[in-house]
Amino acid sequence: MRRQGARALTALLLVLLVGVAGPRPAAADDGTRPPGAADGTNLSKDEAFDNPLLSPPLMPVEQLRFLLRRLLPDHQKQQAFNQSRNGAVDFLNPLLLTEKQLNDLLGNPRYASFESRRAWRASMIDLKPMKRFLDPRLVEQLEEKGYNEIPGIAALSGERLHSEGWLQKLEDEAGIAPEAKIASASERQQCAKCSRFYLRQTRTLFAYPYDLTVKETAQKAEDMAKLAKDWAAEGKSDADRKAKLKVEKAYGKERQYRNGVAQEQLGVDLDGVMETAKKENWEESAFKPPFALPSGPSCALPDTRSQRRPVPSALVLAAAKADGTCDEGRGGGAADADAATGLGATLAVPGGNNGGIDFSTMELRYLADPGDGSGLRYSFGADRDPLKGDNRTSTGVSAAARTSDAFFVWLSLDPSAFWVNLNPTEPERVVDDELGRTDVGRIMLEADLRMKKTVGELIHPHTALGRRYWDGLRGECASTRNWITSAPASVHEDGDELYILDAPLDVQMESQYLSEAGGTGDAPPSCPRPDRASEEHNEDLYRTLVLPELTKAVNTAPEYADLRRVHLARVAAQWYRERARTQDTTYGDLIDSGDIAHWRTTARWKPRDTFDRYVDSYRRGEFDVTEKLADGGAKNYVFGGVDFSRVSLRQVPDTRFEADFAKLPKGVDRSLRTPSMDADTVWLGAPTPREASGLGPPDTSAGAGTWALRLLPLLLLPAAFLLLRRRRRHLNTSSSTSPLRRAAVEAPRRRRTGLSDKP
Repeated sequence: MRRQGARALTALLLVLLVGVAGPRPAAADDGTRPPGAADGTNLSKDEAFDNPLLSPPLMPVEQLRFLLRRLLPDHQKQQAFNQSRNGAVDFLNPLLLTEKQLNDLLGNPRYASFESRRAWRASMIDLKPMKRFLDPRLVEQLEEKGYNEIPGIAALSGERLHSEGWLQKLEDEAGIAPEAKIASASERQQCAKCSRFYLRQTRTLFAYPYDLTVKETAQKAEDMAKLAKDWAAEGKSDADRKAKLKVEKAYGKERQYRNGVAQEQLGVDLDGVMETAKKENWEESAFKPPFALPSGPSCALPDTRSQRRPVPSALVLAAAKADGTCDEGRGGGAADADAATGLGATLAVPGGNNGGIDFSTMELRYLADPGDGSGLRYSFGADRDPLKGDNRTSTGVSAAARTSDAFFVWLSLDPSAFWVNLNPTEPERVVDDELGRTDVGRIMLEADLRMKKTVGELIHPHTALGRRYWDGLRGECASTRNWITSAPASVHEDGDELYILDAPLDVQMESQYLSEAGGTGDAPPSCPRPDRASEEHNEDLYRTLVLPELTKAVNTAPEYADLRRVHLARVAAQWYRERARTQDTTYGDLIDSGDIAHWRTTARWKPRDTFDRYVDSYRRGEFDVTEKLADGGAKNYVFGGVDFSRVSLRQVPDTRFEADFAKLPKGVDRSLRTPSMDADTVWLGAPTPREASGLGPPDTSAGAGTWALRLLPLLLLPAAFLLLRRRRRHLNTSSSTSPLRRAAVEAPRRRRTGLSDKP
């Protein structure tokens, strides 16, 4: 009823004002707008949207409000959805922006603010749902140039400055010309003062009428002139001033009434946004932080010193902090800590694009454990590619989740289990049983299958490389085993910190002939071993032509990104294993525990699925590449696997690190609190949960459970926006749960010595 009443008042007001509206004034020749609120599209009249605030043009504003509410402390959260604050967004033409302007908008911290009275954010916005609100000719130009996103800046009003005023201030700082603004959307119609920020060609949209229209403003001027003229003719003194006051008062009442209706309706629809969030379980779609302890006892358990740590439950790397259940009076909340992390502030945006970061390249490059039981610090590096990269935060969430899950799997299982194998004669030896229950095992097997496809593409006889390979091949066939391994990783260790500078993958090969291994129903026809000279020639040919290109693909191609990601986690886990032998670590007791309950894949996938796809492709000839030669047929069989059982860490000395990576420590340190830029790389990190909450080191004299850390949702990714649905994990603390997971959250620190750690 409240909503309907407000809309009825709006309609009545429009009827009343039509009577005083005069002819539309002529527009200025310089492209500027005539006086009055900006004429444009009233989104509340669009039948496609029951709530105009949830329309595509205003969605960036509501995302900003939602993010602001999540990040503000409890006593300021009402500022985010306060109906007295207006929100607006300017959409920009990337064709009229320089690379520097784009980089400044999407990467410079000054273009993202989440303070209670100063809130704005620049981002890339999906072009598709915005098409019908933009000039069709411009849309065609953008699509021809390959753009599927456009940059935009959203802001909320505050500190006596309208939202459009904040936008203009930011655009002036970036040197953005008025011509670059292709559209502007505002919750309340752009007022007479703000309309001058937009050229006549810029499309303006709004949810609720506000201020006097252009026609009303022109009519007001006519009324003033006429009344002043009449009074002057009657001999009244000071006719101009008195006429102006009288007319201003009359029109002021109309303006005040209209603006009140707009504010009332904004409040109704903001409530609707929150109701939608609740109905669609936006908060239930939140991702919980990894590299932190799992949900569990929120307060100290009896005799926690005799218990072991629970297994970490992790989805997304971000800071966690205690919710105050056992620390009453401390104030604040998880949002205080969340807002203070570079990764949290970046990924907490509801489902939108963010900052020009190519999240598909996001990889773990820094890890630290202070050794005081407070958790881990970490930082990811990602490339910046505002226009062509994968800017979806959901991609970043997925990348962080897989890295975190892999790290704990690498700790929990014995390194001897870190292998996969696709060979048609060995269906019983595809993957270790436990590893095959995790996404790590799935990623490794899928990469192995992908490698065989890559080989087939490289040696295809219709390619230049393939032609050279087949021309040089000797004998009836060649049978090759390729397997991916970890090349020595270049790292720098500084006390309790690890910088992963380079962690390449290697591909090894050898000749292997199935006739020696015995056949199975899945095996291809036997490939007889050639004479030794031909075998060595074929191996050298493969190593020279194929292997370098295959190694390059594994290290750079997008289809191997997940494998590279879990491999970096393997490097970090290896360092952590070695450190835990002699140093205090948060998760030392997890090493070789064998407990992977929290990291079992929930995908409907079994190792046999990948094996069957491999055999099917083998039978169809995808990996049985045949080329007819002048002297008969020749075939090339490919087998192999992935083996991460051994990882070698090559320490980069201080002198070289300081010479080649002098800026890295400062960049990583900044990333713990805010996104940090270094050339074309963005660093996204988070401090330990205790550091994020602003607390000091734990008091080891107190009960360990005193410092229990509870996971709190950080990344609110509404289902309406979310492109990636990740599983929810059930953490069962019943009697069926293992003692390791029932243990107190903050067990006493232990120094590990003599740990069995098979390399």
